[in-house]
Amino acid sequence: MRSIKFLAARSITLLAALVALNGAFAGAAQAEPGTHVKLTPVGGGSGGGMIGISPTAHDVVGADTFDGQGTVNLHGLAPDTGYKLLRWVDLDPDGVCTGTMALSLPGDPTLTTSNGGAGALHFQISRGAPFVDGVRYDVIARVVDLAGHTVLQSDCLTATVK
Repeated sequence: MRSIKFLAARSITLLAALVALNGAFAGAAQAEPGTHVKLTPVGGGSGGGMIGISPTAHDVVGADTFDGQGTVNLHGLAPDTGYKLLRWVDLDPDGVCTGTMALSLPGDPTLTTSNGGAGALHFQISRGAPFVDGVRYDVIARVVDLAGHTVLQSDCLTATVK
């Protein structure tokens, strides 16, 4: 009888330790600020999405320049429809996006949604000056249909070249 109580108490202690350890790892798994951004509908539209970008140590353009791998995931949009991801960059990193020139992804790829209105696209961006290590900038992203109408948009975010 005593050994059953001992085993039960030991099991509860082990379980509590595992739960605490799991919480510690979950807290450590947060994305770095500026690497993930949510896309929300514009003008009463539907759908949504997420853009994630991970800076890499691979300096394609030159030493200390920006290189990143990214993915855009979309859902709830029109089925079997083409979209583009555009970015407006502002080199005055004050949290207010005032960039005036739209930049497409390298190769200007089209993301075509499935018959369920979802889609994903992987991309790589390599930029030289002024995008060198330590430079901060504001950026806003928009998903546009092939007629150029914005359907999803991110908030303005400030990022740092690594």
